[in-house]
Amino acid sequence: MRLFLQINIGEWQDHGYSNPMLTLASSLADDVIGTDVDTLSDAHVVDLVKKLVNQSQKTFLLVSARQRDLPLNHVLSLLNYLFECQDKIHLAVISGEHPIAEKLLRTLDAKFVKNSEDELIRKMVKQFARG
Repeated sequence: MRLFLQINIGEWQDHGYSNPMLTLASSLADDVIGTDVDTLSDAHVVDLVKKLVNQSQKTFLLVSARQRDLPLNHVLSLLNYLFECQDKIHLAVISGEHPIAEKLLRTLDAKFVKNSEDELIRKMVKQFARG
C-alpha cells in the first residue's frame, strides 16, 4: 500500500473542503490510499494517520500552506514522526508559504520540493502513482 498524505495549513472554511490532489491520487492506482489532516485535526486522527504511514510502503506528502502564521498544533507531531521514518517518504512537496513547515521539510534534502504550480504537482502525483 502507498499513501498520499495531504496536510492542510489554513482555515478550511476559507477554501472549502475540496482536495483535488487527494482525489486525483486516490483515483490513479488501486494500491494508493489518500488521506488528509489539517491544523485543527484531533490528536487521535493524527495518530491514525501515523499508523497509515507506518503501514505504507511509500508516502507522498503534500503540504498545502495557505496561512503562513497558523500554528501547526498536532500536525507538528505528524511531521516529527515522518522524519523518524524518512525511508518511507517518496517526496515531500510544500505548496504555499509556511516558514516553520518549510524549515522542517527542508531537512528531507533531495526528497523536498517547494512548488505551488498545480500542474507540476499533478505530474509528481501521477509519477508516484505509477510506481
